[in-house]
Amino acid sequence: MLINDIAGKYQDYVIRMRRKFHRCPEVALKETKTCRMICEELEQMGLAPRVIYGTGVMVDIGDRSRSGRTVCIRADIDALQVAEETGAEYASENPGYMHACGHDAHIAMNLGCARILCDIEKELNGSVRLIFEPAEEIAKGALGMIAAGAMDQVDTVYGTHVWGNVPAGVFSAEAGPRMASADFFTIRVKGKSVHGSLPHKGIDPVAAAAAIISQLQVVFQREMDASEPTVLSFCQIHGGSTDNAIPEEVTIGGTTRAFSEEVRWSFPEIMERVIRDTARSFRAEAFLDYRFGSSPVSNDPECSRRAMEAITKNYGPQALTTQKPTMGGENFSEYQALVPGVFVFLGIQNEELGAVYPNHSSRFSMDERVLIRGSVAAVQYAVDYLGERK
Repeated sequence: MLINDIAGKYQDYVIRMRRKFHRCPEVALKETKTCRMICEELEQMGLAPRVIYGTGVMVDIGDRSRSGRTVCIRADIDALQVAEETGAEYASENPGYMHACGHDAHIAMNLGCARILCDIEKELNGSVRLIFEPAEEIAKGALGMIAAGAMDQVDTVYGTHVWGNVPAGVFSAEAGPRMASADFFTIRVKGKSVHGSLPHKGIDPVAAAAAIISQLQVVFQREMDASEPTVLSFCQIHGGSTDNAIPEEVTIGGTTRAFSEEVRWSFPEIMERVIRDTARSFRAEAFLDYRFGSSPVSNDPECSRRAMEAITKNYGPQALTTQKPTMGGENFSEYQALVPGVFVFLGIQNEELGAVYPNHSSRFSMDERVLIRGSVAAVQYAVDYLGERK
């Protein structure tokens, strides 16, 4: 069964859904209206969605007893605190917020999957679970959905992310590492406040903080295996309120990225040592708050093969490309930690339409005509998996 043969009638529907959700972006854990609208769409199809983890949604289509297997297709639903500058007629109606990462397209593609699956429900040799995950942008949604039962009795998981630097309609579904871990940290450097003219009477946390930043960069270069890509970024620093007084405290915030779990888990120990000893050399104290976010996303080879076959069946080998792994993070990895899965990038770049801006840009846009391809590839993956011998 080729899903593309029966999916064409839903292309306009998927585009319409994308625009509908684009108008009402809501940030992590506040996707109340988004959740309600998803449920309304599914109910109109005769389905019985369940709201879980506050604003998450899940729905099953088919009958697991036919093969004893369930495929999960996941979409994320939260937006970003970005002021939209696209000028689109369907632009955000929630000032200061925007679907700048394409989650509106992910919702629309999953609803497209639901439409197609309803058409072929009697032919499904098992069940397909569609999940709509909140709070992906803050790396909390996947674990919350899992705890609420979204992955119970699931055998494989499939996810799609629209990607702004890949040509429209082209997929990347390679095996192995695809996205890095994404962890976050805060360093608090405590000194002794004093007038700027008398630095010897105090303890300067600004100087200590500067040294900590410098030393961490050097140590990461010297202690990390050069063949293992890593990122250490300092993204904010705060301290003081005037130009003539050394403050009591400075805080530094940032993120780390890696593709190797072993490397990732070594970060806190290394940082703790460097931060403590560097601060001590300035007579200051420093404390590290290290917060683990999402693990690296790595595609299972068999799932990757199946996904690429599903794509080429419907759109030919020219619809596949290769893309280097990205240091961006995605909590889809939490699902892959439980069952084999594949995370697929779908290109949406089209210069003629002005769709040339990266994800998270205030001008981010897409060639919506290819979104139906995301639905087709996901459903084909599910149908093929359920049709395989156990």
